[in-house]
Amino acid sequence: MTAAKAAKLQDTLNYPPRGLDADRAAAYCGVSKAVFLKGVENREWPQPKDASGQTRWDRVELDAAWDSKSERARKRASPTHRLTADELMEQRQNGDPKIALRQ
Repeated sequence: MTAAKAAKLQDTLNYPPRGLDADRAAAYCGVSKAVFLKGVENREWPQPKDASGQTRWDRVELDAAWDSKSERARKRASPTHRLTADELMEQRQNGDPKIALRQ
């Protein structure tokens, strides 16, 4: 299928594509391409897949990443939430001054 024909077909579909290129994945997440790619590098967003030689992000994995961010934020906002070891390490790596490890 030619690129023009694929683009024309894609524009007429009534469902979102499963595999998104970097531009569309960034737009889907509501961030710039540069911010998105930096987040991929920092493992804040899922890693891309190879789809017949083309780099694509799985829309479902992007949704899961968003859900994960929401869940972490909800837990942190809870007054009874106790941080997991992973959350403590993440906050320490991000330079949170309230997180100090015992020596």
